[in-house]
Amino acid sequence: MDRRHFLRLGAVASGTFALGGVTRMGGRVAAAQTGSVPAVDRLVMTNVVDNIYDVFAKGGKLDTITVQRAPLLFGVEAVSAEHGLAYHLESVRGAERREVLLDFSLTEKNLFHNFGVLKLDPTRADALVLSHGHADHYGGLPDFARLTQGKTKPGLTLYAGGEDTFCHRVVMTPAGSTVDFKQLDRGGLEARGLKVMLAKQATVVTGHSFTTGQISRLTDFEKSPAAARLTAGPMDSACSATHFGATKVETKPGELVADTFQGEHATCYHVKDRGLVVITSCGHAGVINSVRQAQKTSGVAKVHAVVGGFHLAPAPDEIVAKTVAAFREIDPDYIIPAHCTGLNTIIAVHQAMPKKLVMPSTGTRVIFGA
Repeated sequence: MDRRHFLRLGAVASGTFALGGVTRMGGRVAAAQTGSVPAVDRLVMTNVVDNIYDVFAKGGKLDTITVQRAPLLFGVEAVSAEHGLAYHLESVRGAERREVLLDFSLTEKNLFHNFGVLKLDPTRADALVLSHGHADHYGGLPDFARLTQGKTKPGLTLYAGGEDTFCHRVVMTPAGSTVDFKQLDRGGLEARGLKVMLAKQATVVTGHSFTTGQISRLTDFEKSPAAARLTAGPMDSACSATHFGATKVETKPGELVADTFQGEHATCYHVKDRGLVVITSCGHAGVINSVRQAQKTSGVAKVHAVVGGFHLAPAPDEIVAKTVAAFREIDPDYIIPAHCTGLNTIIAVHQAMPKKLVMPSTGTRVIFGA
């Protein structure tokens, strides 16, 4: 894709954004340019699939946002929850309207069922974003590509944060066995007509939103899950040891190495007169690291909302406490947890910042801005 087809942005001191793509070994990589983060007038964020569906979750108008819950229905007409995450993001900027799909849940069955219940048409998407290469976030994507082939907008692009999005992942159990987290087939997606863009640096998406690029690890308490592993591929492949992070790892194809989630990125919007909405999806890179990366790359200090999975469900109380303390320092207007955040963290946020917390539930729609 030629850079001329992307929104050209004015320079700011602290923001570096990718506005186009160049072709390198392994595919298209976003090319960095200095630029300003776009602002939108309105963002409607729908949680299409999440771990829970709470029929008693409260909606209504809060101070600066509106929270709408999925209608109280039973049987086949109700939304379905599963261990996975998917968002539909609709933004308005002047006369422009854009739709982005972020992550694709674990199964196509629940993803498309909930699209129907929530009256969302996935073929209208202007772009797709995948936060990282775990099956509970990409599981429905291959079927999405198959079922919508020839129906989506021409040149529909999937933004991924790095080569490791398409590596084979496993998780080690305490007993020493492995749980297969499978591997997303990039070639299969491209054969279905999707264009894959590796957005390693902060990248503007559809002229309305941006991804953070790969996330710097700044905190001393946010660590990648110790049980996560990547399977090394041949030296010249996308999953060679050269793509496992800053530390060089000598390994043979087929061996397991620690997964640092180098290619995980967050998806963000700058809502006019409100600040940043930062969607971490799963937060293996650290939810605080993710927010700081969004602030740094955008040049916008004010955080309106922190959204998504924070991957703190298995975290000890000490780490949860440090995260909540960092939240208080950042002082977002709202915290909207999902997926792998964990009840432990939700309770801690509620105790420390009760007026900022919006409880999770599949089908929740949050309206930011005018």
